[in-house]
Amino acid sequence: MLIDPKSNVPIFRQIADQLNSAIDAGVYKSGESLPSLRSLAVDIKVNPNTVQRAYDALEREGIVETRRGVGIFVAATDPRNRSAVERKIIGQLSKVIRQGTKSGLTPDRLRSAFDASMRQFLSGAAK
Repeated sequence: MLIDPKSNVPIFRQIADQLNSAIDAGVYKSGESLPSLRSLAVDIKVNPNTVQRAYDALEREGIVETRRGVGIFVAATDPRNRSAVERKIIGQLSKVIRQGTKSGLTPDRLRSAFDASMRQFLSGAAK
């Protein structure tokens, strides 16, 4: 795993994205455990809290699941089983989020922009 400390992308997001890519590539399969938080932190020379943030982000996205006292595992209900259209939309949204983050927008600002766009779309679609 390669971390670029000079990147505009936060380190935890770089970790999450690279783990996500590894899962996509089949390095980690559904139900398989990921490296422990501490061992990954030591391997890539980052604070364990940073790895925890990456794992938390992946868990929120439904990609991994935490089993208390056991570890972090690739979710058995892998979101990659979604429809092709849904996967494409999620990919497009991820690109927009990365662009916004690189431009300095906070997650709250990105959410606000998304919510405003959705409201605008729905009000126009209702007419």
